[in-house]
Amino acid sequence: MPRRKLPPQTPWTNSPDDVEAAFYDALASGNLDALMALWSEDDEICCIHPGGQRLDGQQAVRESFSQLLANGGLQINAEVQHRWHSMTSATHSVVERVQLEVDGQTQWGFVLATNLFVQTAAGWRLVLHHASPGAPQAPLAAMVPGDVLH
Repeated sequence: MPRRKLPPQTPWTNSPDDVEAAFYDALASGNLDALMALWSEDDEICCIHPGGQRLDGQQAVRESFSQLLANGGLQINAEVQHRWHSMTSATHSVVERVQLEVDGQTQWGFVLATNLFVQTAAGWRLVLHHASPGAPQAPLAAMVPGDVLH
């Protein structure tokens, strides 16, 4: 697969928060190219979807999101629970509330995700998105310090 050309420095590359917001915007709009432009050019990127296997590299990550977005955008409300930033990397722990259609009715599923970003010459980029099913009856906002998630 030929290496894609990175977009020029844009406002969404200025911080991990900007990249994360653009990631969820791209998912909502179903824009695969915009979504993949947020990932590092490095072929060592990794994505694990809820209940899925580890996907390594540009091609595997792109194919998985292409399948997820085949029917349009995904409605995900993401709330960052914890941020850790350094000069060259950042990690965000996120609760995603995903809108699902089940038997013609709208329901919400909860996903616990970790997004890892690195500072590159082209700006901040995503290198890891790891998501696991969450429990709708116990969203993180309702938990008290000391509760164990896993």
